[in-house]
Amino acid sequence: MKEAVQKSMRTFARAIIQPVMFMAVSGLVISIAAIMRMDFMPEVIAKIGNFFFGIVNSGAIGSLSVIFCVGIAAALTKKKTDGAIVAITCFMIFLFANNSWLTLTNRLAEPGEQGLFGTGQNMVMGIQVNDMGVFLGIIIGCMVGFIINRFGNFKFHKYLAPYEGTKFAYGIAIFATIALAIVVTYIWPVINAGVNAAVSTMASSGPFGFFAYGFLNRMLLPVGMHHLLWMPLHYTPMGGTAQIAGEAVSGAYNIWLAQLGDISNVTQMNPAIGFLTNFGPLAFPIAIAAAFIKTALPENKAKVKAIVIPAVVLAAVAGTTEPIEFLFLFAAPVLWLVHAVIFGFSFFLSNILGLRVMVGSIPETLPSLFVPMELGRTWLIIPIILIIATMEYFAFKYLIVKLKLPTIGREPIAVDESSEKAVDSLKGNEAGLAVIVEGLGGVDNIVEIYNCYSRLRLDVIDDKKVDIDLLKTYPSSGVVDKQKHIQIIIGIGVNELRESLETYVEQLKAGKAELPATQTKNGQIIHSPASGEIISIEEVPDEVFSNKTLGNGFAIKNHDGNVYAPVNGTISTIFPTLHAIGIEGEHGEQLLIHMGIDTVDLQGVPFDIKVKQGQTVKQGELIAIMDSAKIKAENKDDMIILVTLEKSNGKIVAKDGNITCDDVAFEV
Repeated sequence: MKEAVQKSMRTFARAIIQPVMFMAVSGLVISIAAIMRMDFMPEVIAKIGNFFFGIVNSGAIGSLSVIFCVGIAAALTKKKTDGAIVAITCFMIFLFANNSWLTLTNRLAEPGEQGLFGTGQNMVMGIQVNDMGVFLGIIIGCMVGFIINRFGNFKFHKYLAPYEGTKFAYGIAIFATIALAIVVTYIWPVINAGVNAAVSTMASSGPFGFFAYGFLNRMLLPVGMHHLLWMPLHYTPMGGTAQIAGEAVSGAYNIWLAQLGDISNVTQMNPAIGFLTNFGPLAFPIAIAAAFIKTALPENKAKVKAIVIPAVVLAAVAGTTEPIEFLFLFAAPVLWLVHAVIFGFSFFLSNILGLRVMVGSIPETLPSLFVPMELGRTWLIIPIILIIATMEYFAFKYLIVKLKLPTIGREPIAVDESSEKAVDSLKGNEAGLAVIVEGLGGVDNIVEIYNCYSRLRLDVIDDKKVDIDLLKTYPSSGVVDKQKHIQIIIGIGVNELRESLETYVEQLKAGKAELPATQTKNGQIIHSPASGEIISIEEVPDEVFSNKTLGNGFAIKNHDGNVYAPVNGTISTIFPTLHAIGIEGEHGEQLLIHMGIDTVDLQGVPFDIKVKQGQTVKQGELIAIMDSAKIKAENKDDMIILVTLEKSNGKIVAKDGNITCDDVAFEV
């Protein structure tokens, strides 16, 4: 039961975030148009601003309900086109059915001095109905998605074939929608009163209500559920309702855009805008980066700067904070709790001081500069940034030093040009996608692939087949292991990665692609990558290798730490943590040399890579040196494992247990 509820929540969260992602673009256009139409602008500019503001505000923000309806239905159903058609049709059916029933039962409200504001009814697409805001679109979208998934494959006799499948589901949806429209006329006024009471309670809580919002916002981020908190507050009556320019507007973000567009007539900024004073992109990343640089070992400061400064810029420009936040979430969870508390305090402080403008990334914050100071108190932005950043910096610095937390730069790290190139290569080619597929337990173990703003989300059948350590070798800001529900923190570019992975998996299932495999002639020989004692891959004390999950091969133990190219070929991949090297042989064979077991955790410290990605090597050429003493000091095995990256037969052909790098070791 618990798993079913969690799955339903994840499905809903995945569906609802899709239309929200497009609203950011609408909001940016509306904000620019709102600035253009302000009183101090030249008449020509103001007219252009009015033109775009009216169109985009009414067409996008004013139509959120139907946008959510279609977007959610399409996201929930595999037959997306049919889902979208049924959703928009049911939306229209609801409007007419709801209006007809209100008329029939003499409950259609009469407009007052403020129109229908306060009556619980509103005009939607020219039809007077119960005012449900975007909840109407959410409910119908979810209902249509459920009906199509449940009845969309229903079959009839061949003579009735035109009415089967999604057409049959549509027939059910028609009657379900009419029933919903009637029921809503009785229950929604009660629900609406409850929502208003909840909003009033939060509003009456004053600064403490905003603190709770900010604190929960960060605490829910690691499990990827934070958007279920802010989305309703931004776009639904849960974030407040206001009468602006003669129209009823619901949701903190919608209220902000409406007041921004009518700023010359606004006498007081709505308190709901307090939910938009998010200093996450501007204040916190700077403080976190400064604390990491300050507490890093002297020899690591330059390397830490190279990692955190781009993350700070990304947060400020794009509003994506996960890359820098996930640098400490897993390494030092206590910092996350402190981060959440100070994050909540930033909302508390903003409310106490009366800040009433939107704060976020630089593009999101710029429109706030055009709000009159006496209305929005925009001048408070810089002081609050300084206060919050100072608090975060000193709190992090103190805790890192006092508790000896293993944050980035506190231990020896090694980063070179080859590892940086490997990140780009692994992300952009088939080898990187293959790492994810293999890490998830193979293509047959993958149930679903989807994403949110910054995370690649992956559902699997059997969590025991998942290799988290292998997934961690893929360049990311972290991997969240939730058993059958894996999350890889990617940041910008996650949507492109999801599309590439979906295509790759479809090709694998259709037999149009295959996981990297050795494409050699029978009898292709492979030399030993080191001098030592050779053992079969079945003897390797790691199930990923001993079960031949990645492929056949062998291992070398009791070696001297020098690693050599086992074939003539090209260095195809150098993993970011330097513990593994991929080689493409001259016959097309794909080989993986894995130095040690579980050494991915060592962040490259024991390894000195002597080659670069793309470099051509000859058999017997030194490609790496590994420090066995450092590896063993961490209680890890230093054996060198060579895998042919294929599910094929092969055999060790070495004459005895002792072998050198000049000896033939394996034949496939």
